[in-house]
Amino acid sequence: MELRKREGQMNKVSIAIPIYNRWHLTHQILFDIYKNCDNIHEIIIVNDNSPEKEVRDGMDWWLSQKMLPIQEIVLAENVMFLRASNIGMKQCAGDIVITVSNDVRIQSDITTRIRDMLRENPEQMIGGRLLDWDTGWNSFGGQVFPYIEGWLMATTKQGWEEIGYFDERFYPSDMEDIDSSTTALTLGYTLTPLNDERIQHIGAQSIGYNPKREAQTKLNKEKFRKKWKLP
Repeated sequence: MELRKREGQMNKVSIAIPIYNRWHLTHQILFDIYKNCDNIHEIIIVNDNSPEKEVRDGMDWWLSQKMLPIQEIVLAENVMFLRASNIGMKQCAGDIVITVSNDVRIQSDITTRIRDMLRENPEQMIGGRLLDWDTGWNSFGGQVFPYIEGWLMATTKQGWEEIGYFDERFYPSDMEDIDSSTTALTLGYTLTPLNDERIQHIGAQSIGYNPKREAQTKLNKEKFRKKWKLP
């Protein structure tokens, strides 16, 4: 892992944001980033085939204003959260890649802070919150798998490539953050929470909680069990 530590100064920070409808959330997070964050190389918005006109009009406004270095990818079909996130992260050209859900409030300069943290130690997966207790989904046979919650995850571009981004066997969502965190740990990374009350996940806005999602999460938990050969 020493080679990664010697590579460059990691000046360029990219942010990937998957979106689907609910324009007010995207508008809000972009204004939060505009007001509070510096050292941004690019923001990749992955428009997951949103049908609402408000999204198209809103994106046109942001692109025309040039207040932020935004690039928009408009998908020809709805691929849902996990795949849209991967598309955005893989498109990022920065040395550091942050993936964040649009239902997050960012009222501090996370881009500068994450950049500085990864300059000091690139072998980190950084996020808004670390869950290192039994949440009901991350315990298998009494073993708890700590993880950075998927609404905000960041590491180097090379780190994401080594981790393999989100494993698409967990499509369309859920357990992918536990899996990526577990992969990061096996590669020698540490999981580092920002623990900043100025970063807030509104929750249940982009996907929501319902019986269908609960069933999907249970299915993905079994996929995680099989992947990691757990009891």
